[in-house]
Amino acid sequence: MRKKRYILAAVILCISLGTAGCLKPSKEDVVESDYYQELKEKNEKLSNQLKSKQKENDSLNKKIKAIHETSGDQKLADYKKRVEDSNIVKVNFVSKAVKEQSFAVTNIPVCDYVKGIVAGCYRMIGITPSDLEKKYDEVYSYALIDEDNTTYEFKVYGNSYIVFDDIPANVYAYNQASVVGDGLIDAKLQKKYENFVQRISDAQIIVSDQKMKLNDTAIRVSKILLKSEKIAKISDHTDEWNEYRFYTYGTLTKVLIGSDDVICVENKEGQQSFYRLSAKNIKKLKKLLK
Repeated sequence: MRKKRYILAAVILCISLGTAGCLKPSKEDVVESDYYQELKEKNEKLSNQLKSKQKENDSLNKKIKAIHETSGDQKLADYKKRVEDSNIVKVNFVSKAVKEQSFAVTNIPVCDYVKGIVAGCYRMIGITPSDLEKKYDEVYSYALIDEDNTTYEFKVYGNSYIVFDDIPANVYAYNQASVVGDGLIDAKLQKKYENFVQRISDAQIIVSDQKMKLNDTAIRVSKILLKSEKIAKISDHTDEWNEYRFYTYGTLTKVLIGSDDVICVENKEGQQSFYRLSAKNIKKLKKLLK
């Protein structure tokens, strides 16, 4: 009898344990379990280690950036000094956006303008060369060549951002750094103009043997030329012409001014037309372009 009672108790205990094993543990039971607490401690430890490592990386990146900036400033100062002491006799302009089109210039005013870009640029903070590469598709390459064939190269992004080949970690800026490339290199899409005056008004640069002027002068010149009157071709004009070359997105329009009231306009095909202006407007024109 006693033996049967032991067997029954054992069966009841087994049933009880089996039933308890089928129940899901509560959230509180899981959270309070030793295993959960052990995992939680490990997770907190790893999180703290990651935060510490991130702080180290941030600190290191700041130091690297500061080194680049300080080094970049010194390199730019040295670069400016070398360019300043050089006699730039030629500048090559290349646009990758227009089938690698290039244009070489030996004109002294243009060379001096590009030399002035190097002399007058300043370092930008908070922007990287990678930022420029992502943002701008159209990039100009400028190569200044001195009389000893030493070459100074940099890239121009947008209107003013500059990255020097010798100082690749920093970005510099010079307002209207792109203006020469814009004027000399063909645009992807050529704008159509009804007449030469409209084309001249859009010219980025005006080049003569003595000066290089920008679009604000071109606009003022175009307003004067609107008052001109077309005349028959002059074959016996003996005065020496002063030539001014207007570059509009790669298209050249020449304006030649003599000592009288007649001007000659030569289009991109080389065809010449003649116009008469009043003495007063000729005087204004010469003053603007001198």
